Amino acid sequence: MATVMVTGVGGTGPIATVRSLRRTTAHEIVGVDMDPEAAGLHIADEGAVVPRATADAWPEETAARVREFDVDALVPLVDEELPRLPDLRRALDEPLPIVAPRPEAVSLALDKYRISTFLSERGLGVPRTLLASDLDARSSVPFPLIAKPRRGRGSRDVEVLDARDDLGPYLDGTGQSPEEVVLQEYVEGTEYTTSIVATRDDRLLGVVPKEVITKEGNTMRGVTRDAPDVRAACRRLFEHLAPAGPMNAQQIVSAETGDVNTIEINPRFSSTACLTVAAGVDEIDLLVRDAVGESVEPADPYERDLHLVRYTDQLFLPEGTLERRHDDEAVRTDD
Repeated sequence: MATVMVTGVGGTGPIATVRSLRRTTAHEIVGVDMDPEAAGLHIADEGAVVPRATADAWPEETAARVREFDVDALVPLVDEELPRLPDLRRALDEPLPIVAPRPEAVSLALDKYRISTFLSERGLGVPRTLLASDLDARSSVPFPLIAKPRRGRGSRDVEVLDARDDLGPYLDGTGQSPEEVVLQEYVEGTEYTTSIVATRDDRLLGVVPKEVITKEGNTMRGVTRDAPDVRAACRRLFEHLAPAGPMNAQQIVSAETGDVNTIEINPRFSSTACLTVAAGVDEIDLLVRDAVGESVEPADPYERDLHLVRYTDQLFLPEGTLERRHDDEAVRTDD
């Protein structure tokens, strides 16, 4: 048993991660979030407020919570935290196992233009991709195009542009510069979100494709599939990226050609990791145990055609409980 800190526990995916760990393991779970009213603070065994991931104080305050709860392993689930993990390591008194890919893989995956270029140059399937600043009359990529921030998460500011004239209003509405917007060929087909489970020494423990049925930022309904072409494409991603940690591939299987097109890589557990766990590949616990030095083995096979159906739940808390969380936030903000 380990004491595991999970970050961002106000979000759908991190809450599902906390629930999975509590249901399938004996680990002690510490949830942290910048929101003192985050539900996951009360679902985990222990909870604490930390600053926003982009705040100067985030490394020191998170390190303080690691010491306070004697944390054995950290599971970071907020994209903005991932580039700052080296800062957190420097703020710690001693090494802490962190369940995340190696820094080079994180940096590459978080830049949607760089990762598309990297994969294309190695012959892996990706939609044709360019920066908005490179779009001109000679561009060969036909509309409609998917516009999205070069660095962003979820489905924030992701729009379909039907014509060149739609780009200006998109840039004005999002406040993005053309150099920070990726335009990607629109591919009609079936979307998959796939768990690629890799250990610190880059052994592949499992690949679990999940078809996306309904998406509202996070996958609201999904189902595990056999999808041999998707699994093969994800093994190639693993070979080229060598993540040495959890990775999630978002892909479209073209309805016209059957080709697997990788549209994004998330260098962390995704919001559907809970479905991977329920299907028999406990990627979260496997990589936590790997991080703390335990021996772990490949986890295939997984249950095919298992559906995830999300629903709204609620907590009922005394006012004093929330007031204490707000007081905790105020003290750390003042510090």
